[in-house]
Amino acid sequence: MNQKEIQKLINYIEENLRTSDETEVEFLDARNYKPRLTNKQNQVIFGRRGSGKSLLMKTLNGEKNHLYIKTNLEDYKDTSFPNSILHVLNQFLKGVKGKIGKNIKWYEFGKLYKLQKLKKRISTKINHYDNQLTIPDKYDESLKSKTTRAAEINGGVDKGPVKSSGKASYTGENESQKTYLRDKLSTIKNEIPALKELIKEISTANKWIPLFLGLDDFYFIRKLEQPFFIDFFHRLTKDTNLYIKVGTIRYRSKLYTTTEESYVGTELGHDIQEIDLDYTLDRFDLLQTFLKELLDEAIKQSNSQLNSKDLFSENGFKQLCMASGGVPRDFLSLLLKLLNGISESQKINKIDVTEVAISNFRNKTDAFAKDSAEEKEVLEYYLAHLKDFLFNKKRTNMFLVCNPDLEEFPQISQAIKELMDLRMIHLVEPITSAAPSDGKKYSAYMIDIGLYTNSKPRNFNQIEPGASDDKARKDKIRASPRLNLTELSKELKENNLQELELSQ
Repeated sequence: MNQKEIQKLINYIEENLRTSDETEVEFLDARNYKPRLTNKQNQVIFGRRGSGKSLLMKTLNGEKNHLYIKTNLEDYKDTSFPNSILHVLNQFLKGVKGKIGKNIKWYEFGKLYKLQKLKKRISTKINHYDNQLTIPDKYDESLKSKTTRAAEINGGVDKGPVKSSGKASYTGENESQKTYLRDKLSTIKNEIPALKELIKEISTANKWIPLFLGLDDFYFIRKLEQPFFIDFFHRLTKDTNLYIKVGTIRYRSKLYTTTEESYVGTELGHDIQEIDLDYTLDRFDLLQTFLKELLDEAIKQSNSQLNSKDLFSENGFKQLCMASGGVPRDFLSLLLKLLNGISESQKINKIDVTEVAISNFRNKTDAFAKDSAEEKEVLEYYLAHLKDFLFNKKRTNMFLVCNPDLEEFPQISQAIKELMDLRMIHLVEPITSAAPSDGKKYSAYMIDIGLYTNSKPRNFNQIEPGASDDKARKDKIRASPRLNLTELSKELKENNLQELELSQ
């Protein structure tokens, strides 16, 4: 293979591996999501880190039939709540102020006058929220009041032989002071009606084209605060032309909750519609087709004269698809390292992929620590248990979990979901049976190839997704070891680990 052509591909992938405003790579819309995203609906885009959420949301830029303002919530991950709401409101209003009225002609003086008044009102709101950011989340507010009293006094004066009578009057003031505990969130909520009126005026100034507010990386908001955060912006969308577009990781998100007073947040299928970007390994043939298209598109955009078929040996590409877990950025990141180490006469093989996946695992653990936040310790414990169970004791990469048993152990169920979202384990079969059969339904999962201790483990049985015999029987998957949830739950209690916050 020509090293010059390989370098073209390397340069292109390096420049476009992460989404930014300067990214040239196009979103590969294999499932026709781009038209859906422009619908006048509140939408949440689910996908693991690197699945293309930000790239899909970027397609909303530059469209003439809507106004799109994006906020990246990672910027506010260390910001207290509800200050995060104020920051997003300010970013939204500043973005709107810079974009509204672009279609008004210079001679439309009446419209221009109204636009200037509207922009002044927006600036006033921005200044107000800037001031709010300096106030504590809870604070004492003193209110003074004065009362005035008037009175008349009847009386007489006796001066010897002369007697007189008369009336006198006086006024007095009493001043009292009361101290109230104020909650900043309640104060912000009280402004929702006024904000909705402002949003309607903004829509009018833009000929009623829809306003889209992008809330990317929503999972960086603390999970306990997420329902209250999204509830605020969802309330702004009711009876207005504003729609929220949320990008997040599914099981790192909590979109609604219930309190003693009410229901808070957004419910999937009712208040907000979902778009799922994740490719799982249960449809391995479809995944391989998609990643092959992704690679071919990268070769085309890099102006390289390479042929993707010439890059890999027989099992090299399949192993790369497995090692990526179906995540496009992981696929490209691993490919980049493989290309940097390839020679002209060499093709990428299965062992090459495994070695690179193991060496690259540090990057994954860094992202794991960043994304798991306050639940890092307990999730690390689950992961260590799975690695010991599979790699050290059972000498295989795949395990089964009994689906009915997961209802009995919601903490383990949540941990499995989150480890899957954090790309540490991967779903292979959502519904299968065990061998020998016990009449129960199971899910099959695979640990990430980066967790292997070496690229050529001895006495190790790697089971591939979709592995079946000539009669389409998946007996190798069905024969995978079963995870004993009762024993795991007992072990967790003995170690007194914190409980995970359950997602919806």
